[in-house]
Amino acid sequence: MSTEENPLWDIYLSYSGRKTYLTCPKQYEFRYITKPVVYSDPRSSMFGSAIGKVFEWFYERRFWAEKDPLMSCLNSVDEAIQWVCEDKKFDRLSDPAFTNILRQELHQYIPHGLEIIREHGFLTTNSSAEVDLTVLYDSPKHGMRLKMGGRADFIHGADKLHIDILDGKGSRHREKYVDSDQLIWYAVQFYLKYHVAPTRLGFVFWKFPKEPVKWIAYDNDAMRNLVDDTFEVAKKIKLQVFNAVPEGHCYQCDYRDKCEDGKKFLAGKKAESRITNSIFDLENI
Repeated sequence: MSTEENPLWDIYLSYSGRKTYLTCPKQYEFRYITKPVVYSDPRSSMFGSAIGKVFEWFYERRFWAEKDPLMSCLNSVDEAIQWVCEDKKFDRLSDPAFTNILRQELHQYIPHGLEIIREHGFLTTNSSAEVDLTVLYDSPKHGMRLKMGGRADFIHGADKLHIDILDGKGSRHREKYVDSDQLIWYAVQFYLKYHVAPTRLGFVFWKFPKEPVKWIAYDNDAMRNLVDDTFEVAKKIKLQVFNAVPEGHCYQCDYRDKCEDGKKFLAGKKAESRITNSIFDLENI
């Protein structure tokens, strides 16, 4: 819960909570404060979650040390599907065709994923997966103590001074859901925790084996700006500033039927569409 009260900190905030607030404060209020029950179809994100779980096990269960690492990964596919179905509260019997397609895609892209790991050296003495980087940051400058939550998908490094932080992406759209601030968030957490800035930050695209990695440039200013922006968000949350920002994101918002401002925005866009279409119809008469 992103506004949980605790004597050790003023606000708890994750990267996803921060991004949600910056997209629309009202959406943040729905998702993290009032939490109305809504239905959201999880299928579009289940491949990424499942293949991420397989490669998490590759490191944590040491599949890499097995005689046949690929077979160990493939043998874990059904367990990963079961895990993601439970995590997403998805009844696999409701759509067996989707489950079969998911299994086929995992069998197709896991071998490519192992090649990505091998070719890019993503197996080191300091490799780990699902690394909890949650950290407390007490900032006299901002007059607040913030608990910054989050887990990095993968951390690699030849030694503790040269570290790569990677986030896996499973979308069929290579960079549609990429936000460099996500990795800079992890960099800030890592620095606060270990007093060392990561050497490289990158995204791994499991469905794009020909262009699998995108490195993100960042510097001290990027980290400072993210921290400043995050504390500004935290202050507004603490003041309960949750004004709606009706824009294009309303179309995909899980709470669009519960948000009055969002409904007005979407109704207005629908009316504009009807007017535009009627004009074109008249021109064709």
